[in-house]
Amino acid sequence: MHDSLVPQDTPTASSSSQRDQYFPDEHSACGVGFVTSRKGEVTHETLQQALKALAAVEHRGACAADGTSGDGSGVMTDIPFELLGRKRGEIAVAFLFLPQNSECRATIRHLIESTFSFLGMNISTYREVPVNASVCGPIAKASMPRMEQAIIERPRHCRTQASFDQLLYRAKQLLRSRAWSQGWKGRYFFASLSTKTIIYKALTTAAALPELYPDLTNPAFKTRFALFHRRFSTNTNSTWDKAQPFRMIGHNGEINTIAGNRSWSFSREMSLGLPEGELITHQDISDSGSLNEMVEALKFRSSITRLPEILSIMIPPAKADSSFYKFWSRAMEPWDGPALVAFSDGETVGARLDRNGFRPCRWSMTEDHFFLASESGTYAIEQTDVQRKGSLAAGSGVSVDLGSGAVNFGDPGDNETNRNAQFDPRLVTLHEADISLEPLHLNKLPLFQYVKEDLDRVLIPMVTTGKEPISSIGDTARPAVLSDQPRSFFDFFYQNFAQVTNPPLDYLRERTVTDLSIYLGRRPNIFAPKELIPPVESIELPSPILSLSQMAYFEKQQRDNGPQAHKIATLQATFSRAEGPSAMIARLDALSWEAIDAARRDVSILILSDSDADLEHPPIPSLLALRSVVNALNKHGRRLQVSVVCHTGEVRNTHHVAALIGFGAAAVCPYLALEVARYENNPKLNRLDPTTKEHNLIHALENGLLKIMAKMGISVVRSYQSSKLFTPLGLSEELINEFFPGISSPLGGLGLEQIARRLLDHTRFSEEQLRGYKLPNTHQYKEHNKGLVGEKHSMTNTRSKLIHQLARETGLDLDNPMLYQEYVKQGHRDEPVNLRHLMTPKNAEQPLPIDQVESRASLLKRFGSGAMSFGAISAEAQRDIFKAMRMIGGRSNSGEGGENPYYYSEGVTAQTKQVASGRFGVTARYLADAAEYQIKVAQGAKPGEGGQLMGIKVTADIAKARHTEPGIDLISPPPLHDIYSIEDLKELIYQLKQFNPKGKVSVKLVAGNNVGTIAVGVAKAGADIIQISGGDGGTGAAPMSSMKQAGLPWELGLIEAHRALSENNLRSSVTLRTDGGLSTGRDLILAALLGAEEFDFGKLLLVAQGCVMARICEKNTCPTGIATHNPKFKAKYKGTPEHIVTVMHFLADEMRRTLAAMGAADLNSIIGRTDLLTIAPQHEALSQHLGFNLSYFMKNPYPTKEKSANLFHKGLNALNQRILDEAWAPGQENQPVHLSYEITNTDRGVLASLAGAVASRQHQRHLDSLAQNTPVPEESLAGQTKNLVFRGSAGQGFGAFMSAGMQVLLWGEANDSVAKSMSGGDMVIRPGQAVQFKSHENTIIGNCAAYGATGGKLYVQGRAGDRFAVRNSGALAIVEGCGLHACEYMTSGTVIILGATGENIGAGMTGGSLFLLDATRGFVNREYLTRVPLDTAEAAALKNHLEDYVQQTQSEVATDLLGDWPANHGRFAKYVPVKMVADAGFPRVVEG
Repeated sequence: MHDSLVPQDTPTASSSSQRDQYFPDEHSACGVGFVTSRKGEVTHETLQQALKALAAVEHRGACAADGTSGDGSGVMTDIPFELLGRKRGEIAVAFLFLPQNSECRATIRHLIESTFSFLGMNISTYREVPVNASVCGPIAKASMPRMEQAIIERPRHCRTQASFDQLLYRAKQLLRSRAWSQGWKGRYFFASLSTKTIIYKALTTAAALPELYPDLTNPAFKTRFALFHRRFSTNTNSTWDKAQPFRMIGHNGEINTIAGNRSWSFSREMSLGLPEGELITHQDISDSGSLNEMVEALKFRSSITRLPEILSIMIPPAKADSSFYKFWSRAMEPWDGPALVAFSDGETVGARLDRNGFRPCRWSMTEDHFFLASESGTYAIEQTDVQRKGSLAAGSGVSVDLGSGAVNFGDPGDNETNRNAQFDPRLVTLHEADISLEPLHLNKLPLFQYVKEDLDRVLIPMVTTGKEPISSIGDTARPAVLSDQPRSFFDFFYQNFAQVTNPPLDYLRERTVTDLSIYLGRRPNIFAPKELIPPVESIELPSPILSLSQMAYFEKQQRDNGPQAHKIATLQATFSRAEGPSAMIARLDALSWEAIDAARRDVSILILSDSDADLEHPPIPSLLALRSVVNALNKHGRRLQVSVVCHTGEVRNTHHVAALIGFGAAAVCPYLALEVARYENNPKLNRLDPTTKEHNLIHALENGLLKIMAKMGISVVRSYQSSKLFTPLGLSEELINEFFPGISSPLGGLGLEQIARRLLDHTRFSEEQLRGYKLPNTHQYKEHNKGLVGEKHSMTNTRSKLIHQLARETGLDLDNPMLYQEYVKQGHRDEPVNLRHLMTPKNAEQPLPIDQVESRASLLKRFGSGAMSFGAISAEAQRDIFKAMRMIGGRSNSGEGGENPYYYSEGVTAQTKQVASGRFGVTARYLADAAEYQIKVAQGAKPGEGGQLMGIKVTADIAKARHTEPGIDLISPPPLHDIYSIEDLKELIYQLKQFNPKGKVSVKLVAGNNVGTIAVGVAKAGADIIQISGGDGGTGAAPMSSMKQAGLPWELGLIEAHRALSENNLRSSVTLRTDGGLSTGRDLILAALLGAEEFDFGKLLLVAQGCVMARICEKNTCPTGIATHNPKFKAKYKGTPEHIVTVMHFLADEMRRTLAAMGAADLNSIIGRTDLLTIAPQHEALSQHLGFNLSYFMKNPYPTKEKSANLFHKGLNALNQRILDEAWAPGQENQPVHLSYEITNTDRGVLASLAGAVASRQHQRHLDSLAQNTPVPEESLAGQTKNLVFRGSAGQGFGAFMSAGMQVLLWGEANDSVAKSMSGGDMVIRPGQAVQFKSHENTIIGNCAAYGATGGKLYVQGRAGDRFAVRNSGALAIVEGCGLHACEYMTSGTVIILGATGENIGAGMTGGSLFLLDATRGFVNREYLTRVPLDTAEAAALKNHLEDYVQQTQSEVATDLLGDWPANHGRFAKYVPVKMVADAGFPRVVEG
């Protein structure tokens, strides 16, 4: 059944007006869990425990704009047979959501009854479910369906419950097809349909669910288990059907691979001859809904019937190399992403965690019950009853047999049945063949549109280093559709990336969870058991990028034409130049039929090649050829039979490879690029042998592919294949629908014939280059010195010189506007460079006098500086930006580099403090003085990746500010490790608000696919400001492919965010801000018309300071002394704050002139007024020629309304307020205190408020000391010690931002993010005093403890979750065991682990020391860490740490170690970063 319930009472039909509206691709996150009896007891108390736990995770859910309508709450239980007056085994129950309209309801009932009757089932009665609708909010009530329970009698021919359930599934699917065909799609919904389980769910808060459904409080409602779910949806106006649990699962997280999963599901449907959507719904459904549908399909259609096995096959662990997982991986790609999936079919209840461990999952076990939830402390359990407690490990699961109560943590692949079964995946390796010693195609470079920059800036760096090249200052070139230069068809596509609702993956440090292996040959259909007994043989490759020798083997196999396991065919993707564009179109059609014919001939490996291309037969864009073939194979049900290999000369960078894999290729051989690597005569290449050069290029392309997959949080290439995770810009709707169905091109653009004409025009252009073998330079990455040839850019060296004149020669009185006009005109001469240049504001018939327009001073308050860190630019350049922004009344932003040194000497600091993934320098003191906190989720130049600062720029001062080692590359993690979902963002915003209730919180996003939906979620998470950055922005270092092909223009993202927020009634409670190449007042007016209220500048400020657009910021050799720390170059810095102020004044004055011409008195009156936009007359003909539909921008204006209070701010929580009142009351600031409190999981961010108060006082005392010129020693700022004791289960963020002077003891347990950003103080966490379990065997704190800590102590008497001490930058942490990725990207401090750990310890670690016991050494990441001898002094220091730890915790483990220290200290191994040892020349210990 289609997982969407439309609230209208009449059949729906699509219309053009509906297609114009904002329809989001909804994302969700949540809290989930279950409780079950271990004795099979059926009680009402079990349900009540679950309902209380549901209420305890309310903070993980969200509400709509009315503040009352929840995004969804629900429970799954046994069918309450006693309540219904029936016996188990006699009936099934369908919980139906039906229309309120009685006529519609009657029609649907008849449809249901006739369908079930057709399969021999009788619906004996309908029970109207009692409801109390008054508890629902207005939004929920408006779409509320009628709830009925259909009682279905068990047919005689169904002898088992399993056969009855399977028949119910068949009926549901048949009903779906009949309803769709009769126009009743989405008019009803099966909340549950089972012989064993029932689901009650609604758009309410957790507390309101049992008030809505009186059944849930009826003592006759008894169950053995209860699975609960509280939802946070990014779409405010959610629908009742999307509330969870679904019929089989409750999902917390996001399936990052859902696009690929749906694509392969479609192929399976076509292969079986099923109607589209028969296996899973392909549209208007959440990722969780699709996951549920696939679980149902596998249970009832495949040979796999047990839910734990189904979930393990869909969500396999990393390194799933057992025969069980290898076998099933042939037929099912992973459903990958942050996922805690609770499941039940009434026989088993359980949960499974994703391969990355991205969602928290805590469990406790007593003699009578098993409890599991997203957080600890959600259930009321007596400490003395707990036998064990822990957290699910990444890629693992747990299941409980509801009949016997047996709890099983074992892997389903290793259960007794599967252990004795033979799973033969039938995989073989690919051989290689000899290749030519001379190039075969190297003379064709111009034919494939290679330009000089492709070799010099892209290929040769990859060949020599094995790495993708980086650049800086962002992409300023025209997008492909606006360019008149040779551009690849790949350039029309932009990579999608994850932000907020799902995390990107840290592929650099968490490589262990990634998998680039692919299979070539026929893919078995998991729903056709005969194809698996046994599966046909397949070739396994370690990566989808084929070498020349591997490709030569395929060619040899074809030539030999003997018997072989894999039949291979090659299709040539070229066309006749003489016959014109129609020949390319005809050839694409012919390719599709040739592919179908090949499949009919049992070809299993189809090679699409353009190796025969020449001037008279130019190559078809490989992406078009691929899509023509893949679509045809799908349409004819042949997609699973054939693996398509692209053998193409067109591919020359990582974006090209990713696009081909993402659009369906199984493998790619970039033969021309590989020939460049092996044979190109270039002095930079001569020192390497051909094989090494080819290997380096392949390695760089593989890492680049992994990086692009990781942007979407995808670990496994088989799930990325066919995912189509790209957004086109500048291609027509017809072309997209024909070749790329399922994605959209919002502005339209060029059609297929125009693409062919462009290609033929280039072929004519190539003739001269082919004759002389001379490649043109199109200046894609840097403009021509004089701008005379090549690509046009939005900011150039020539324009920068005009800005220098403006800043330096005109003075603050702006007495020479003519120079500014010249600057504007120079930009106009190159336009259109950006999309906004195609539009212009409408002028009024009656302009306003300038003196009636909003003042310059008022407009300047909307201006802010971009997040350019100390490190990216010099301390002096950043200081002057801060000063300039204060002078104009605007905002300044610290960036991700910690505090500027001038804060300590002059008190100069940024008003906005950025909190990003690296947490560099994020301490309470750093945050104390901020008016705004910016959470950097993504950045324009490289969305889906972390910030980069090359080691050559990391001086001692910068290392001090960032708490790192000098000279080390600082590459921030792609994800923020405390934001793996939307409710995690909500939590970080909450914690910052607890730290400083007066501070605003902004969230920085990048324009990209579905950013409107994400913006809605961010608003609901409590953000005050949402910043939409353009993909053409950026000033820092970034991989070149990311700068060029990731992130859309801000114009697209801004209008989508503005519309989505407006349509969800959230626009007035947030401020929209934008940035990305803004350089004129007209840019700002256009941004305002598209919805922006505030504007940030990066490049423009640097240019005002003297930047000449040299684009070498990453090299530390900035010729104007701005982006450098080398004293030689810093001496060239001539900028002043006044230079920036002058340029800002010019922009504000141009805004005023434009507003006057529009007849607008102030900026507020035009914000969101897209009806005041029109096509620029000078570009109207071009827009029509390019096929642009600019009405996308101009339709549906949403003027902004008067600002309203943020609906989602809750103020200080009660416990934080009480602590402040008691520990920080007036007169108590310098007094020691001893206080004690009870704490629960709903007490979140506890101690953040006290930390904020302490830090604010320290900041003020620092400023006072500067004013009085009487320095205060840092240690004296902390005040007297605050001793605080807590008992219970602490909520998320316990001890966040704590600092010196805070002594904290927690008796009990804590959730995620304990002591994150701690800069001082002592935190001790011990199990509750009455517990019976052994501490070192049980988990008592959650994930990401001590994230970004820069000082202090964290002592944990027990185990921690994953990513313990991630980004530790100075703290001492001791724990009795932990999960995956401990000490990841640690840069300083000491960590001592006294027990078992997960894998990948110390990945990315660049500083500090790690001490491990002998049993855990096998999990160390030896790429980053090496063992060094433990000398006498270090052994003594280690002993001192352990003695202190024992004194604080009475740890039995540490006590035993100290009891025989002479014998035990040798069991410890010390590990430090490899680079530290290499630089210092320390001896290493060789380990076996």
